[in-house]
Amino acid sequence: MFKNAAASISGAVRPMHVIRRRFSDNAILPDIATLFFVNENGYAVTSKRIANIIKAASNTDQMYRTYLEKRSNLSRDESYRFTLKRLENDMKLTKDSIIQIRYAFMGCGAGKMKIECIPHPKYDLAILHFVAERGYLYHDHVTFAAEPPKQGETLCRLGFSLPEFRNFRLNEQADEIEFTDTGKNTSSLFALDGTVTRFISDGERAFAIETTNAGPAGLNGSPLFDVQGRVVGMQSGIGVMLLGADIKMETPNHESFVDHGALHLAVHTHLDVIKDFLHAQNVTFYEA
Repeated sequence: MFKNAAASISGAVRPMHVIRRRFSDNAILPDIATLFFVNENGYAVTSKRIANIIKAASNTDQMYRTYLEKRSNLSRDESYRFTLKRLENDMKLTKDSIIQIRYAFMGCGAGKMKIECIPHPKYDLAILHFVAERGYLYHDHVTFAAEPPKQGETLCRLGFSLPEFRNFRLNEQADEIEFTDTGKNTSSLFALDGTVTRFISDGERAFAIETTNAGPAGLNGSPLFDVQGRVVGMQSGIGVMLLGADIKMETPNHESFVDHGALHLAVHTHLDVIKDFLHAQNVTFYEA
C-alpha cells in the first residue's frame, strides 16, 4: 500500500548514528535515530530528545574531563583506592554511567557542517539547520498534508530501526571513542504501518497522534505519512496502555505465564504542531 509513498520520501529521510562509552568496562553502545528534511536549504525536523544528544555529548565530555583531572591529582598512596571510589561516588559515576557520546549525521552534508538546533519550548520536536561546507547530500524534502489524518486511517513511518553500523572503536591512546573509515557505516531503512487510534490533547491543543504498532526507538524522528506520501506527523515515542486485567496465557510448550494486558502504541508529534513551529521559526516548507 505504501510502496510508492515510501519511495517518494526516502530521499529526505536520514539517520543519526550515535555511540556511547560506558564507564565500567569501556563498552561502546551503538544507537540510531531518524530525521527528515523539510526544504532544500538544510532544514530538518526530529524529536527534541534526539536533538538533546548534541548538548549531552558536550556535557558528558566536560564531566569526564573533570573526572580525569581530579583523578590525576589524587595521591598514589595506600588510600588511593578509597579516595578514587569516593571521587566516583561524588561524581555519581556508576558501572552503567555514560562517559562519552559521539554522533554523526549521515548523508546530510558534505565537508564540515555547522548544526543549529532549535528545540520546541513545549512539545517533543526540534528543528535542525545544517550549514554544509560543500553542499547537501540528501536528495529531496518531504511535503506536508494540508489537513491532519482521520481516526481509523492507516498510515506509515519510514526511518532507521536498528544501529547496524559498526565503524567505530575505542582509541586507547587518545582515551576517546571515535567513528572510523573502516567497517560497515550504513543502516537500513525500516517501514512500519499503523492505524490512527486517537488524538492526544493537553487541554490547549491536540499535540500528538497515536497509532497502533509501536515502532523501535530508532524510528523516533521519522515521518508519519499517508498513502500519497504526505507527511502528517513525526514519531516521538512509545505509549503503553494498561488494559486493566491480567490474562493467563500458555506457550506452545505448555508453560503458563501472565500477560498483564498492556497495549503498545506509537505516539507522533501532531502535523499542526510541526507546521506551526516551522512557521514561527520562518522555515520554508511545502504542502499538498
